[in-house]
Amino acid sequence: MTTMQFKGLLPLTLKQLCDCPIEPFNENRFLTTSFGMLRSIGGVRDIHGTMVVNEQPYRILEGRILHIKSGCIRVKINLQEYVLRTHHLIIASPGTVFQLVDVSSDFDMSMIAFTNDFLDDWKEEELLKSYMRGHLYFCTSLEEEEERRWEELCSILWELLHDAPFPMAAIQSLISILFYHAALFRRNELAEMTQRKPRQEEIFDRFIDLVNIHAVGQRNVSFYANRLCLTPRYLSTIVRQASGRTVMDWINEAIVQEAKMQLRHTNKPVYQIADELNFPNPSFFCKYFRRLTGLTPRFFRKKV
Repeated sequence: MTTMQFKGLLPLTLKQLCDCPIEPFNENRFLTTSFGMLRSIGGVRDIHGTMVVNEQPYRILEGRILHIKSGCIRVKINLQEYVLRTHHLIIASPGTVFQLVDVSSDFDMSMIAFTNDFLDDWKEEELLKSYMRGHLYFCTSLEEEEERRWEELCSILWELLHDAPFPMAAIQSLISILFYHAALFRRNELAEMTQRKPRQEEIFDRFIDLVNIHAVGQRNVSFYANRLCLTPRYLSTIVRQASGRTVMDWINEAIVQEAKMQLRHTNKPVYQIADELNFPNPSFFCKYFRRLTGLTPRFFRKKV
């Protein structure tokens, strides 16, 4: 293994940022242990390289909402590589694993992060509920008018953060409005895609979203069929027709993906990973992993 891999999968939290020897408030950043906002990349230039290191995997514990203002950034999100560019709006739930790969010299962004506790007892929008439950990741490209509206709402949020006394209710409300608009932007995008997609593909996409959220704890076809208001047989038929694979193929792939992340980016013993992934014992997990990857968990860990 390389030195980087020995560091394991590191947490990244607002509290860690607040504990850095920096001023928590300036013209580009507002940082508390439960809420943070950056108006531009300038708000973290003094801590980049100490808090976030290229190629080091981190699990973000509060999630992030990013708006790419210029340039591009190459990252890995849950082991999948993405290039995020100007006009992109990205929402990643608490628990997302990311690695910074490369950043263009002209890169700039704004960012919002908050703990789930920050919105306790708040009536959430549907997208916000998904965000707080974890495993939400999406990226959408904003049209000119959408981007203007997003920036205006963020400017209002920035002004509210500096009011005294701290206007908690107003800020919570505005966060909910931001998620409402993010869902609206995404809905418009999905509506365009839906016009090009048959009904079966729509159901398949919703099935994949559910698998990404629930696969570790739910491995029964009936669970996904019930959530989609379908019979297990009909769901199985749709998934096979849309992808050429079975429902269990997709569930197994999601479980193996999580296992690979744990093996690659943590020093947890195999028996602990098996337990966290809801296997009855380590032996069962090892046989399962080998059957699907051709490698034992220990060999996979050494190989990468």
